Amino acid sequence: METIRSLAGRWEVGEDGGLVSLAKAVEVEMATKDGKKHVPHASFEFECEGLEGMTLREIAQHGEGKGAELLGEYIECACSGVMACSTCHVIVDPAWIEKVGYPEVAEQDMLDLAYEPCDTSRLGCQVALRDELQGMVISIPEATHNLMDHIPFPDK
Repeated sequence: METIRSLAGRWEVGEDGGLVSLAKAVEVEMATKDGKKHVPHASFEFECEGLEGMTLREIAQHGEGKGAELLGEYIECACSGVMACSTCHVIVDPAWIEKVGYPEVAEQDMLDLAYEPCDTSRLGCQVALRDELQGMVISIPEATHNLMDHIPFPDK
């Protein structure tokens, strides 16, 4: 595990930090196999405000107020909103998913790489605020998988 951690970068200076999430996922898997019980992370609520048409990613990166600042701490947005990663993965509350809408095929392909995706998973860069989404409830996954620069088949 220490080797994986040593390879992890620092996203704030442009280095890929996705290995930190991978290490966390591997640790959880190993602990589960050793018979240890998973203790869920603490949860708390906060509110964010944004202008109509802004995405959750835009609020996280450019929004004002404590809620936007907190959202920015929890979702990385490594690809700047071009659906090339899943670091802005959010889980829409089931009561809201019909209003928010389900992901298109390209978004679903990225969500398949996300940390523990579910039926109401969305990429924050694809969820734009509309008037009917006032009061929308989302959850932030416990971790992320940053596979943005991952090349599964290296050039020969």
